[in-house]
Amino acid sequence: MTTTLAQLKDAYLQHLVLKGRSDRTLEGYGAYLDEFIEFAATKGVPPTASATKLERELLTAFQVRLATRNGPNGKKLSLATRNLFGSAVRGMLRHGVTVLDLKLPAPDTVVLAKVGDRGTRRMDTADFERIVAAIPKDSQHALRDRALLEVLFATGCRLSEFCSLTRRRVNLRNREVEVIGKGKKVRGTFLTDAAADWLQRYLNTRRDDSPYLFISRQTVRNVPDPKTGVPKPKKDVYPLHPNTVEHIVKQLALRAGLPDEFSPHWFRHGRLTIVARHAGLLAAQELAGHASPETTKRYTKITGRELKKHFDDADKRERRSE
Repeated sequence: MTTTLAQLKDAYLQHLVLKGRSDRTLEGYGAYLDEFIEFAATKGVPPTASATKLERELLTAFQVRLATRNGPNGKKLSLATRNLFGSAVRGMLRHGVTVLDLKLPAPDTVVLAKVGDRGTRRMDTADFERIVAAIPKDSQHALRDRALLEVLFATGCRLSEFCSLTRRRVNLRNREVEVIGKGKKVRGTFLTDAAADWLQRYLNTRRDDSPYLFISRQTVRNVPDPKTGVPKPKKDVYPLHPNTVEHIVKQLALRAGLPDEFSPHWFRHGRLTIVARHAGLLAAQELAGHASPETTKRYTKITGRELKKHFDDADKRERRSE
């Protein structure tokens, strides 16, 4: 039986569902692969065509297209974004070759660009105070947004982890938070006194019985079917979507005059840097849920001013020891 290109995509997305990948990952990979399939159709390989019609030349042409087209902001796609497309197509090819036993080009036919250092993406306490001050006082979501920012900065969670937090996994008395991280690994993190206080205030206003810490007003979403992986409308009480949190943070950052590229991930960088500076790299690694300290190092780069202070301190100690 021939496996079509559309069936290959669906089979791969279903595979990701069974592996427990997050809704955000499924949504992103689905969009990347849809664009690839639309491009393939313009080159004479429609979704109903055999997946084995995928050839090296088509994959290369798609990557050239990504390198030349503009994104939603009117600018060329960044190397990091192009790599996300590439990773999705690579994964689909790998699934076709290793699981479905299809004769397809090798996954590494899709070339991933080497992305250089994007610089320090972190916030400090002064930045945090600026973004908090930017919350409109007359906003109906002012209390929620304050609690959201406090918890995001205190815990150092990834965005997907933050949106998945439930009341049961937060102990306000002890200020302890249980996080379900990558690979469903559980780790602990904490709330500051201020974060615990603002979160309690926000929860006191809630009249629902949702288990989620922060909920969305949207009650219907397209959710992948556990068996088929095909998205279907489902009514339920959902947590805030990562895109919503990102929008909230970006709008407040804009009001606060912070960098245009400011995102929720900067809160994570900031918290890990604070912990590493005062408690050491291993403590930051534990809080981050990183398997390797090398990963944590990328989050905790010191500023030029901090490096200069370390330089001067070392020089003074050396001279005193002579």
